[in-house]
Amino acid sequence: MKRLFLLLGTAVLLGGCVFSISPAPTNLPRPTNTALPQPTETPAPPTTAPTLTPSPTPTGTPVYYQVDADDDMFGVALRYGISLEALMTANPTVIPYAMGVGTLLLIPITQTPPAPTSTPAQAGQQTPEPGASLQTDCYRDLAGGVLCFALALNDTEKDLENVSAKVTLSGVDGAYTRTQSAVLPLNLLKAGQSLPLLTYFQAPTPEQFSASAAIDFSLPVPEDDTRYIPAEATDLEVICARGNLSCAVNGRVALQPDSAQAGALWVLVVAYSQDGRVVGIRRWDDQSSPISLDFSVLLYSAGPEIARVEVTAEARPAQ
Repeated sequence: MKRLFLLLGTAVLLGGCVFSISPAPTNLPRPTNTALPQPTETPAPPTTAPTLTPSPTPTGTPVYYQVDADDDMFGVALRYGISLEALMTANPTVIPYAMGVGTLLLIPITQTPPAPTSTPAQAGQQTPEPGASLQTDCYRDLAGGVLCFALALNDTEKDLENVSAKVTLSGVDGAYTRTQSAVLPLNLLKAGQSLPLLTYFQAPTPEQFSASAAIDFSLPVPEDDTRYIPAEATDLEVICARGNLSCAVNGRVALQPDSAQAGALWVLVVAYSQDGRVVGIRRWDDQSSPISLDFSVLLYSAGPEIARVEVTAEARPAQ
């Protein structure tokens, strides 16, 4: 099944506005895309998703989700504002990447509507050298954990790999401080490109917090490296729903040269808010034989509405 954490899956096309976007350019510090137009009407949420209604105590009716044909566990976790680890722990007998249609997942939350909180964007998209500060966008989920994105910019002339950052989460009262590593969803951070690194702080976390991040490590890719095939996401289409809180993204990956044979293929979709905050990411991958160049993913926002998306493809040659 073509699904793998961090971000996998085949998207359900939801009703709403339809528009085309361009893939994230690799030669600009901050790629820009056409803003998503507002839908003319608010489409109904997927019929398989239970309606979240207030139920303040954990001893109330458990929350279950019935798996549809296009679902993966990471997407379900994001839909309910919880971590993948928390969802897997609550469903130890379910294989995350081999879920059957109709599988019931226990959602480890009380039935309280989400109210994500984001830290203000930190200034600076600087060279990804150790100590360089990064824009840090964090969102508290229903399980009491905090999901953080640290946006790294490669403004060098060489592609980088193994990029990591240290993210620090601090309570405003000074009683809580935690620092942990954030990882890049892809292997490569191309020259001139910005991509978010991801980390999740397990509950309990403070309701009021601040966050900061700094580059911890990176390596330049050798000039004669043959481990990657030039790849670009093309023919992109985005369909947004639920007030632009979820978007289905479809497209195709073009390899260079056209005759190239990929042994593994990844597509990363990043969602941004109107003010440039990272609000969600989703990764699709294909390591089957033969490799499919068509992709379709369903992307959710962890906070504000999605205003634009950027798509990056990465491929490795067949052995």
